[in-house]
Amino acid sequence: MNLKAGKNLVGAFYQPRLVLCDLDTLASLPGREFRTGLAEVIKYGIIYDRALFARLEGDLPKLLERDAATLAAVIARCCEIKAEVVGHDETESGLRAILNFGHTIGHALEAISHYGKYLHGEAIAIGQVAAAKISRRLVGLPEQEVQRIERLFQRAGLPTKLKLSASQKAKLLAAMKLDKKVSAGEITFVLAKQIGASGIRAASACGGFGGAINGGHQRNDCTGIFRAARVPGASIPEARRAGRPARTTT
Repeated sequence: MNLKAGKNLVGAFYQPRLVLCDLDTLASLPGREFRTGLAEVIKYGIIYDRALFARLEGDLPKLLERDAATLAAVIARCCEIKAEVVGHDETESGLRAILNFGHTIGHALEAISHYGKYLHGEAIAIGQVAAAKISRRLVGLPEQEVQRIERLFQRAGLPTKLKLSASQKAKLLAAMKLDKKVSAGEITFVLAKQIGASGIRAASACGGFGGAINGGHQRNDCTGIFRAARVPGASIPEARRAGRPARTTT
C-alpha cells in the first residue's frame, strides 16, 4: 500500500495462483499511460537481459504502434524475468531488490509531487537514468551504455531529467530516507555494472546526487560513499549470455 509518506511501505506477500495479461486492454490506454508502462519494460532489459534491451532499441517503433505480436513477446519475457527473480526471493530479502532499479529516486519524486505531476513510469524513468549515471561513477557502467539507456527512455517519450531547486532537492532526499530499502539509516540504490548485468551493489545517497537527476556530470555525484558489500543472497553472474536466464544463488 502507498502512504502519504511514500510508496509500498505497508503490505504482505501473497503469491498469485495465476497471472493473466489481457493485451487487448492496452489498446484502451491513452498514449501517455501506455508510454509510462514502457519504463518498467525497459527496466527489465537494464537489470537482467541485455538481449531484451537490444530488442527494445530495435522494436520500439512497433511497441509504440502497439503491434500485437511484438507486445506479446516482450511482455512474456518481462513476466519470465520477474517470475525468476521473485521465485528466488519471495520476501525481498536480497535478489528481488533489483526490481527496484530507479525506484529509490522515482518513488521519492512521486511523493514530493503528491502523486499528481508524474505518472509512475515517468518518475522511474528519471530515476533509472539517474541510477545509471550514479552507476557510471560508482561501479563503472560504461558511458556509452549510460547514453543508450537515456536515449531509449527519450525515444519512448519519457522524461529523463528535471531541474530541482536546493529546497526541492532537500525534500527529495527526505522522501528517499523513507524508501523501503533504507538500511541502518542509509539510503541505498540498486546499481548496474553494464546493461543486462545484475551484480547488485548498494550505494548510500549523498548531497551530490542532484547532478544525476539534473542531467549533469558532477564529479561528486555520490563519489566516495560506495559500500562494496553485495546485497545478501543476490549473487548473479556479472555478464549474461544474450537471452539466457541467469542462475542465481539465494
